[in-house]
Amino acid sequence: MFFTKMGRVIAWLLVIIGGCRAVHAFVIAFQTGQSMAPRYFGSKSTGEVIDAALLYVLIGVVVGIVAEISRSVAGKTEVIKQELK
Repeated sequence: MFFTKMGRVIAWLLVIIGGCRAVHAFVIAFQTGQSMAPRYFGSKSTGEVIDAALLYVLIGVVVGIVAEISRSVAGKTEVIKQELK
């Protein structure tokens, strides 16, 4: 159960951080026209930051799906154990 809970926490963190970073990059891109991108993102352009942020979101969704599958399997195992008693 520990890894299932940690997987859910990590999934949520990846989705939230990736989403915030993507929104931040979109705001910089549309309001300043790429002129402020080096200040906030280092040598990366806003497009590269958006790509990386969406990858974080995608990985977070995948980790969340795996954690939900693990939780479902653990729940079914508990039901089977109770039925055998």
